[in-house]
Amino acid sequence: MVHKGDIKIVAKMLKNLEKSSGKVQFKSPLVLTAPTYNIIDELKEEGDWEILQKYSGFEFDDLAPKDTARTEYDNILYLERPGCNLCMGNQEKAEKGDSVMATSTRLFQGRVVKDSDRKKGESLLASTPVVVLSAILGRTPTIDEYKTAVRGIKLTQFAPPIKKMTSKPGHLLSY
Repeated sequence: MVHKGDIKIVAKMLKNLEKSSGKVQFKSPLVLTAPTYNIIDELKEEGDWEILQKYSGFEFDDLAPKDTARTEYDNILYLERPGCNLCMGNQEKAEKGDSVMATSTRLFQGRVVKDSDRKKGESLLASTPVVVLSAILGRTPTIDEYKTAVRGIKLTQFAPPIKKMTSKPGHLLSY
């Protein structure tokens, strides 16, 4: 996840789950990065970074940067260094045959996870709340689990247009 709004969703979800269930435990790894250091500063000012730090088992350290891609993970929240370098397939790779659920669309076959002798590697695209909750639960959430986790979070402002979209009167716009 690289959008500030996505990171705020993660923070709010952790607060919601903590409130409803007590301490949050990750059953799968969750890797999160901000697009810039400025965004992290804003998240700190707005009070969201603290809850992320509370649940992280790894937070980037500019004085000790990684020099190779991580391929082994613990079931924790990883707060990675800001920027584009996180892209799965560059600085993060899954073990062969793993299943990866991500918010990124750069999930083409072999980039994020390769096939193993025992299993085909899977790359699944999902929304931020589904990815986060799946990492916490270790599986895809039920609708009730999802509703509890996203309570009070405005997830989208998109609404389909009421009127048909047209480029000229009487012509339907196709794309």
